[in-house]
Amino acid sequence: MLELPAPSFLLAHPTLPLLYAACELPASQVAIVDVSDAARPRIVATLPTGGADACHLLLSPDARTLYVSHYSSGDLAVIRLGADGGFRDDAPAQLHGHAGSGPNPDRQEAPHAHSALIAPGGRHVLVVDLGTDELRRYRLLDGGLLEEDGIAATLPPGAGPRHAAVRGHLLYVTCELDHQVRTLRWDAASATAEVVSETPATLAPPRSAEPQDAHVALVPGPTGDVLLVSVRGPDVIAVHDVAPEGELTYRGAFDAGLWPRHFAVLGDRLLVGEERGHRVRSFALADVLALPPEQGIGDVAELPYAAAAIVSPACVAGA
Repeated sequence: MLELPAPSFLLAHPTLPLLYAACELPASQVAIVDVSDAARPRIVATLPTGGADACHLLLSPDARTLYVSHYSSGDLAVIRLGADGGFRDDAPAQLHGHAGSGPNPDRQEAPHAHSALIAPGGRHVLVVDLGTDELRRYRLLDGGLLEEDGIAATLPPGAGPRHAAVRGHLLYVTCELDHQVRTLRWDAASATAEVVSETPATLAPPRSAEPQDAHVALVPGPTGDVLLVSVRGPDVIAVHDVAPEGELTYRGAFDAGLWPRHFAVLGDRLLVGEERGHRVRSFALADVLALPPEQGIGDVAELPYAAAAIVSPACVAGA
């Protein structure tokens, strides 16, 4: 067992036996964990990130830069990495802040950088800002980012964008506050995106709380891509079929336990963290992809699963 302070997000290095852990603290830090011996993981380095409540990590395509999103301070930290996956410096190379707010006084009083992703085309990093209903844009440079005019897309007021997935020139954005999945089309010439459609994340009714959309991921299916969305409150994983042109069709949802904050596909399994249920559920990916269309509006299917007890799992990652 390895103890870390408030590890809210984990990210595996693509080629090395290392995990990066974001520690969601008022003065946040990132830890590097050596997992070459799975039975004895060990912390090999830590670095202050310069912001408050780090909640998401992104690696550059060459795995030489780590981008850290901070929920409370709204900053994006840029941390340089060496070829060995270790920190090159004793502080972030850059810290990009933001200003603004949204109409929800409880959740949008300031910028809240909730995640980051590589934009279609691979030339920009986008920050999904729940507090300002924006996708912030930064141009990728060698070892850093250039902030240009800053905003790639503005979503409807009060949407509360949280996480996003990319498919070709389209982005699928989960919006935590208004419970919608929005499809945005990326324009490479202007490096901007516009909303082209929206659909409810799930039709399943609330069970433990009002809906709060969380994570989103694309998975190849036997007849085409499938978009999976975790929705807390209804406590389901929602399944949306993706047409060749990118349109979403809601298929249904299955019970994912109490407060499914994050999930990941590892091999032939879908692992879902029940943050308030204190378990990780493991589903056969084939069962998930074969989920039949719902028979009644709001139906919640039951799929077989295995489970392991873990206190407040916030993120699922493989190494």
